[in-house]
Amino acid sequence: MSAIHWSKAKEQIQQLAQQPRFGLFSDFDGTLAPIAPTPEAVLIAPGARQHLSDLAAELPLVALISGRRAGSLQAKVGLEGLVYIGNHGLEQWLDGKVVGLPQAAAYRAALEQAHTAIQALLPPGAVAEDKGLTLSIHYRQTKDPREFVLTRGVQIHDIAQQHGLVLFTGKMVLEVRPPVEVDKGTAFQELALEHQLTAALFLGDDISDLNAFQAARALREQGLQTFGVGVQSQDAPAEISEQADFWAEGVGDVEELLAFLLATRRN
Repeated sequence: MSAIHWSKAKEQIQQLAQQPRFGLFSDFDGTLAPIAPTPEAVLIAPGARQHLSDLAAELPLVALISGRRAGSLQAKVGLEGLVYIGNHGLEQWLDGKVVGLPQAAAYRAALEQAHTAIQALLPPGAVAEDKGLTLSIHYRQTKDPREFVLTRGVQIHDIAQQHGLVLFTGKMVLEVRPPVEVDKGTAFQELALEHQLTAALFLGDDISDLNAFQAARALREQGLQTFGVGVQSQDAPAEISEQADFWAEGVGDVEELLAFLLATRRN
């Protein structure tokens, strides 16, 4: 484990949070909300929600960047003053509606065709979620999740490829996306530069968050003080602790980190 627990870097994190142009970025599922059997059942931790609300009043930017649809993300959190980025950067909640990237929307027909083909081969417990610009195949509830990936995962990869799409993996989920060079890292980087931040933290727990950790390092090379916080859990990929700068132990520990950032900012 290359990252250190955030509590052992309090002085450094304080210095970040005290900068006038400090921003907070976070994933949602597994970071601000405990993982649940289905995406619909996920609920944000009450403490995390309150801290986000308070931090939004103190910071120039609080942004949530998730694999969820932007509308779902906004509905689950329900706070004003936050930036909601969904579908791994492919869409944003703006003025009460979802705005997607046109280059991703061009693959809508291909996604529909892939969805039909994938749906036909799914066993009981697996669900193919149509998220408009992407597809998520959730297999946490299958009889043997590992066997599902080894067998159906190959088939889903082939279907995606046949339709000019790309397959990504996550915690108990397979993601079919358009071949557009957009991810959580590009979304993080663009927002940080757009809002003229000088420092930022990105919190995340899954493989897709690694792109944001890489973007944090790239931004540091440009002179910004940007760092990644990997959130540990039982099924978190090993790369999270390897590529993050700091780590937190689950959603409860994230709440403590948010409280620490808020107290630092207010002082």
